[in-house]
Amino acid sequence: MSVSNIKIIQLRKERGWSQEKLAAISGLSERTIQRIEKNGNCSPDSKLALASAFEISPQVFSIDKQPDAEDHTMITDWGGILGLFILGLTTPTVILLTGTNGMWELASFSLVMVLTVMLSIMTYGFKSTHYLFDKTSWIVKYPKIVSGLDQLIIQAQFIIKNAYIVGVFATIITGLTLAIHMPLELKSITSFLTIILKPTIYAMLFVEFWFRPYKHKLEKMLRTQKLKE
Repeated sequence: MSVSNIKIIQLRKERGWSQEKLAAISGLSERTIQRIEKNGNCSPDSKLALASAFEISPQVFSIDKQPDAEDHTMITDWGGILGLFILGLTTPTVILLTGTNGMWELASFSLVMVLTVMLSIMTYGFKSTHYLFDKTSWIVKYPKIVSGLDQLIIQAQFIIKNAYIVGVFATIITGLTLAIHMPLELKSITSFLTIILKPTIYAMLFVEFWFRPYKHKLEKMLRTQKLKE
């Protein structure tokens, strides 16, 4: 049978367990845990063993039932269009108001985006990460009925959390780098704060104007579909 490997990974990481520890607690082999997390293939006995290890119902691992007929009719969301328009205006405005010589803007944006995406790829794989970002177009136009929304919501929440973590981490690293290699920047508090806060600011723009609205859209789509079942 098939189970949601993403939910299993999420539950394991929330508890701070390694695959080895989950295997020991559930009584399954580490190789079995790796296989389940990779492709979601799981025997009924393994599903029960995992549910017992996490102390939850086996139904939590179930993949949302595939709709009898998917409806790919696209619905336009004008609120999403407005949000992306505001993001398009806000980002260059921030760059113009706090711009230096372009180096820190590029470095800050790259750190936030690249590290956040890489963390997602390391956790969920390239294919799932690509699909998640590809479907952000649903902010503007989304299908009436589509499967797999619960997994996309989990991944979107992962992106949101880690974008902020990366932003704060990059801010700390930038501050230490300036203090060590460019101590003259410390003489101007305004200039110093403008530079080091850029990663956190870009993380906030990325999350609040793009990925959080995207997650809310996925949740709205899922609620609507469940009401129709």
